[in-house]
This record gives sequence, structure tokens and C-alpha cells, in this order.
Amino acid sequence: MSAQINDTRLAILVAGKKEFLEYGYEGASLRRIAREASVTTGAIYGYFPSKEALFDALTGDAADGLLERYRQVHEEFANLPPIDQAASLENITDDTIPWMINYIYDRLDVFKLLFCKGTAGSCDSYFAQLAQIEEKSSWDFIEAMKELGHEVMDIDGTLIHILARSFFQQILEFVAHDVPREKALSYSLVLGRFQHAGWKKIMGL
Repeated sequence: MSAQINDTRLAILVAGKKEFLEYGYEGASLRRIAREASVTTGAIYGYFPSKEALFDALTGDAADGLLERYRQVHEEFANLPPIDQAASLENITDDTIPWMINYIYDRLDVFKLLFCKGTAGSCDSYFAQLAQIEEKSSWDFIEAMKELGHEVMDIDGTLIHILARSFFQQILEFVAHDVPREKALSYSLVLGRFQHAGWKKIMGL
């Protein structure tokens, strides 16, 4: 790819991010993006076949990276012997949450697009993918604690789903309301420890 092509693509991405942040996906105009990037609307289609493709180019890598790392963390936890899972419950909060918050805040504009400026339902769809990982991990953990002989509370899939979604909703609030990074880190650790204390009660630990 030539330097000129790289420069043009970058200019479109920069202009697209600015447009989506200001107007949201539905209100964004390819004509304004083209004008801001000093290209024609047709030139945009040469790089991105649709407005959706441009939005995905801005958000896809970061979104996928968070999903994959989150999945990896939970798979590593599930692979621990049950006795080690019980001992590691608090550590996973202190180890994982700062990484997750810093990952988001290092790409804050991108996650503001993803969480607050996308198509109707796009944030909900993304959170559903994260929650699915969390829900599977919760059920796996329940089975591991039963295997150890703990008296686990009788809870159903609806409650597991609500608990799984609640943490991501908190992160959405940080991004939507421009909570500073340090406060987001502090708040999320408190909330994570609060939630895990609840899990310990549920699991009879």
C-alpha cells in the first residue's frame, strides 16, 4: 500500500471518528466526512464500502481485543483446580479489572463510539457477547464449588444474566459520563470487590 493511499485512508478514519463522535452513527454524514478529509464521497467508498464498514474499521480491532482477552482470563480461571478457583476469586478482580479499565481508557474515543455512538442496539449486542463469557464462567464456577462440597444458593439463569450484565453497565457509565481514568479504576475495583463478595455469599465460601 503506497504512502498516499495510507495517508488518504488515515485522513478518512480521523474524519470519520470526529464525525461519529459528534453526530453518532445515525446522524453521521459521509459528505461531511469527505469534506473534512479533503476527499470525495466516492473516494471513501473506495476504502470503505459503507458507513457501517467505516465505523467497524474504527472500532473492530479494539472491541475484538477486549473480548478475546476477557475470554482468555475466564478460560484460564476455569482451568484452575476448583480449590485454586476459590482461593483466586479476589485476585482475579484485582488483576483483571485494572487491565480492562486501562485497555478501554487507552482507546477511550473508540469505546465511546462503541458504547455511546453506534447503531441502535450495537452496544447491547457487544455487551451481550461479554456477558455470555461472564455467564459461562459463572456456571462453571458454580459447578466447581459444588464439586468442593459448598452449599451453593439455588439461582437461575435470569439472575446470572443480570449479575453478568451489571458490571458492564457500570463501565458504560464511566465512558458515557467521562469519569476520569483514576476514578474509574478506583470505582471499578470497589464495585468488583462488592460483586465478588456477593458471589462468595452465593457460593457458600
